[in-house]
Order: sequence, then structure tokens, then C-alpha cells
Amino acid sequence: MKVELDPKKSVEANAAVYYEKAKKYRKKIEGVKKAIEETKRLLEKAELEHVKKTKLKKRREKEWFEKFHWMFIDGHLVIGGRDAKSNELLVKKHMEKNDLFFHADVHGASVVIVKNGQELDDSDLEKAAVFAGCFSNAWKAGRGTVDVYCVKPEQVKTAAKAGEYLAKGSFVIEGQRKWFKNVELKLCLSFDGSKLFIAPCEMIKGKKVMIAPDVKKTKGESAREILKAIHKLFPESTEAVDVNWVIELIPNGGSRIIRR
Repeated sequence: MKVELDPKKSVEANAAVYYEKAKKYRKKIEGVKKAIEETKRLLEKAELEHVKKTKLKKRREKEWFEKFHWMFIDGHLVIGGRDAKSNELLVKKHMEKNDLFFHADVHGASVVIVKNGQELDDSDLEKAAVFAGCFSNAWKAGRGTVDVYCVKPEQVKTAAKAGEYLAKGSFVIEGQRKWFKNVELKLCLSFDGSKLFIAPCEMIKGKKVMIAPDVKKTKGESAREILKAIHKLFPESTEAVDVNWVIELIPNGGSRIIRR
């Protein structure tokens, strides 16, 4: 190590010069250390945000059928329209010859299609009828039961007869209907570790939140109460399930929790 001295200065003066330089270097080193620590903190924060966003993205990735009301019965997809437009889309695009068409006997109801539903027995068809009944205006009206029918695809006509008018999302049903009388309006929500889902209560084994219609509440109020119940029953759902997800699943109108 070389040390340069100024012969014109005393030993003390030369020492003072190097002392001042040392102080400057120490300050720079401290500044560098602080910069390194701040960089580490920002990197850790960015990494956590990335992980959080990645988890959120993975959680909210949806199957194509999740734009409708949906569930599965013994591996058979059941999908219901959310409005007149999606009702029409289900019939014109997604209904096939081996499916079954369900509809509650009330003005304003989801069209519910059971894929390959003609393979199912009556006990399974009753579950589909419950689903169709719950996603109708009968729930919004606070009713306890509603009648539901099902028909084969060829019985569903999308065009009005001559001289008649058919509103968007409406259909003409021809021939004999299979009826499910006094279907009880009651659904259950559960969480399987990654996904929140809703179905007729008898289909869900284990922990579940049971709901029924309640005209005294709004859908938003109901969703917040249901969310609290879900988080309490499934602590692992706290980070994954938010109120918007609940709103997406439950029927229109108010709901009350009747058993947890």
C-alpha cells in the first residue's frame, strides 16, 4: 500500500488529510450499505407482490362454463344462464341432442342445460331441478318452493310461430314435459381447497354453508354474511375467497344462512 505525503506539510497535517479522506470513505460505505439494504427490501417486496399476483391469477383462472351458473352431477356438467342473452346462448350454442333442458315454471328463470342428461336417473334429475328452481325469480321473490320441468332439446323451439312474438332469451316448448313439483329452494356452498362452489345440499358431503331465500336482504348484504361464514368454516379460504366470488355464485336476490 502506497501512502503519499506532502513534504511541505507537517506529519500532523498529512495525518489530518488522510483522516478526512477516511471519514468520506466511511460515509460512502455506509451509503452503499443502506442502498444495498433498500435494494434488498424492494426486491423482497416485488417478489412478494409477484407471488401474490401469481396466486391470485391462478385462483381466478376460469373454465369456459364459469361464465354461467354451473355445477356437476356425477360427472355431468350442468350450466345455467345468467340473463336472457346467456339463456339464448346456451340453447343455440351449447345444447346438444343428448342433453336435457330445465326451466322453473315462473317468469324470469335461468335456462339450465344438463350435458348428456338423458343418461341420468330420476334422483339426479331432481338435483338439476333444484338447481334450476333456485336460479329463478322464485328465489328473488322469497318463495320456499317452485315447480320445474325438463324436456329434450328437440322440444325447444327458438322461433315464434307466424304472427307471434318471442322475446330474446325466450323459447317455445312443444310436447310433454317431465315435472318436478314443489322443488325446495335451498343451496349449499363449500370450498375444496382451491375452488368455491355451490350445489344442492344433498350433493355436498362434509362442511358447507346452507342458504335459502330472504327478501329482507340484498344480494350484497347476503354475500358478505356468507363470506364470513365460509372463512370461519374454511380458514384456508381466507386469502382465496372474496365477496365478489360469492356474489358470482349465489342466486339473485337476498339469501339467509339457515345452517353452517
